[in-house]
Amino acid sequence: MLLAACLRGEPGRQLQMPELREADYYWIAGRIFANETGGKLRYLVHWNEGEDFPSMGIGHFIWFPEGVDAPFDESFPTMFEYVKGEVDECAPVPAWLAGDEVPDAPWPDKATFDAERDSDPAKGDSDRISSLRDWLAKTAPEQSRYIVANFAARWNALELDDKDVLTGVLQRLLSTPRGLFAVIDYSNFKGIGTNPRERYAGEGWGLVQVLGDIDPATDDGRLVARFSEAAADRLALRVANSPPERNEARWLPGWRQRTASYNDKAGRPELAELSAFRVPPYIAKISGSTATITWYSHGAAPGSLSLPDGTILAAEPGRACELAYHLLEFSQLEDAGPVPWRQSITIDGLESGRDYELSVQQDGEYAQVVLRMPDDDEAHFVVFADVETEPESTGEHVSWPAANDAERRYLVDQTTGYAANLASIVAKRPDFIAIAGDLVESGGEQRDWDEFWRHNAAVAATIPIVPALGNHDYFGGPGDFGGYRPDGTARSLAKYASYFDRGPYYVYEQGPLALVVIDGNNGLPERSDTDTNWYLDGTAPPWQPGSAQYEWLEKTLADAQREKAFTFVMFHGAPYTSGIHGRPPGIGDGLNFSSGLPLRELTPLFLKYGVDAVFNGHDEMYEHSVVAGREDFGEGEGAEHAVHFFTVGIAGDGLRGPDPLAENPQRVFLAHADAPERWSDDGILLDGGRHYGHLDVRIEHGDGNWRAKLEPVYVFPVMNAAGELQRFETRRYDDSVVLERPNDD
Repeated sequence: MLLAACLRGEPGRQLQMPELREADYYWIAGRIFANETGGKLRYLVHWNEGEDFPSMGIGHFIWFPEGVDAPFDESFPTMFEYVKGEVDECAPVPAWLAGDEVPDAPWPDKATFDAERDSDPAKGDSDRISSLRDWLAKTAPEQSRYIVANFAARWNALELDDKDVLTGVLQRLLSTPRGLFAVIDYSNFKGIGTNPRERYAGEGWGLVQVLGDIDPATDDGRLVARFSEAAADRLALRVANSPPERNEARWLPGWRQRTASYNDKAGRPELAELSAFRVPPYIAKISGSTATITWYSHGAAPGSLSLPDGTILAAEPGRACELAYHLLEFSQLEDAGPVPWRQSITIDGLESGRDYELSVQQDGEYAQVVLRMPDDDEAHFVVFADVETEPESTGEHVSWPAANDAERRYLVDQTTGYAANLASIVAKRPDFIAIAGDLVESGGEQRDWDEFWRHNAAVAATIPIVPALGNHDYFGGPGDFGGYRPDGTARSLAKYASYFDRGPYYVYEQGPLALVVIDGNNGLPERSDTDTNWYLDGTAPPWQPGSAQYEWLEKTLADAQREKAFTFVMFHGAPYTSGIHGRPPGIGDGLNFSSGLPLRELTPLFLKYGVDAVFNGHDEMYEHSVVAGREDFGEGEGAEHAVHFFTVGIAGDGLRGPDPLAENPQRVFLAHADAPERWSDDGILLDGGRHYGHLDVRIEHGDGNWRAKLEPVYVFPVMNAAGELQRFETRRYDDSVVLERPNDD
């Protein structure tokens, strides 16, 4: 390692660095990134006005072009070599930097750099700059490690007359999270202070100078604040002494804001003990007589699964690079581990209708899975949509307009409502939970997936989840997270595919039913009256006639019509809705960028092949619509048939009312209109209204027919007169549907 190659001499008192966990390096990286770049990914590769060199990475490490000899320490080559030795397959080095030695910066001046950064009209940057920026974003935790290690090595190699005194002050600062960050950030920001060329009028501005301005007798409780003040004073002195032509005064307000942040009382949150499991084991898939159990571990050691007969199966772990945190998430993480390892085991030869108690071992920690293999003669599942988990949902009471459209907030927050919904479901022990899209708020934000599994890991250890992709699952996140741009959606899809090991469309079969899951998130042509998302271009598969998905859908529906008693279809956008997504497609007044109306083009296909019900979300309400037509049995035979469309976007996010610009003549029930609220004289809600819930679907066999009962369920919050939650009760809307099909066995 080259960290202290330029410093020699007999060290005095040695600095003892506190033991840092992985989460600490993420936290430090996030805050340094915010300070150096303003939280903008673009500035990970940057060239400041008036400087002779570019600055790279979270710490704006200096990289000299050939022939440049500025009075500052060049730090990029050393950082790059350190980080290159720390990373793995999740962050391959850009090909143009893969040589044995770090070259000089490839841009001789700022004009050349700026021209290359804006060289591609489509994406803005050249491949060279964009590949370096991506690598720097992915390796931020390793850069944080470098910053800490480099600081410790350089400090302990210093030879100073007053080093013992300064080290004493420094050691006290490092004993608290706020002090630790202040020291690490400032030393990276303005250097240690021992470079004789980093002086104006004989005065330096590095860490040594700041520490020298602090009275060693300063009380511990005031020490970080005094460091913040001393750093600000030193930077003001630098500006006062700087050559006028450099105009360094323009930087001083930002510098002062940065040093003031060192006294932020929030500091680093306390960390819980890290589990061996990033995501505990869950039932990823059941198909026929096989089942797949998946989990994610922090460590690379293979985990194992024990069967009831004593058989032990070993997993083959693979690095789940797709589950890395995005750099923009670092400052918001309460805890973080390294990129996890995906572990998965498929079990064969399982018997229908039998329960299997399984034990998963990972690094000495155990977790249980209860695998209930479904019975071929019946089926029971629930379906909802619009979970949209994110940490910010806790404490957030969503808008809950009254029947007269008066604004108000719902009685419980989203986290509490979703937990109650899941508790109601688990108590019924369904065979599976179908989610008609929008599992998370932003598919590209790992924090949102972490929140999803906080709620659902224990549930999925006994009940498998069968998902469809929603627009939020495609959404990379706001701003630099990528939105609906290809980089954002690609990151989102990779996370979804890792967790569920499914493509965008597939069929889930169990006994008498086929649940056909499709992806209706992107219609063609782009930005037309048949497009279902005007911001999502080219990532989601087309669904209209002539597309590969449509051809697959028609064949799958024909097979289901022939082989199964009931055929259900699930996708996210609601073709028949009274909500805001029932507006025509477009951007502007009276329109909606992700309208579900174009998906009505699939209705003739559903009628032709006798689809019994379609499950959607997108609009966060419970609504039931019916479209009548004719089922085609082939060879000129057929019969009258009706398809039931259920909008079930009531999992645990919004609780919207109808939109005045949406029209749905096929509607037969809307909770907002058809389940009026009843209130007591003292202001307690007694029943009715819009609440979180799900659709309960039970299929039974008897009397020569198959019978399916579909019941809309809501979890009702029972409150007292003080507005305090007492309990939840499982109730039903008056909109049950019973479907019958002949038993042709």
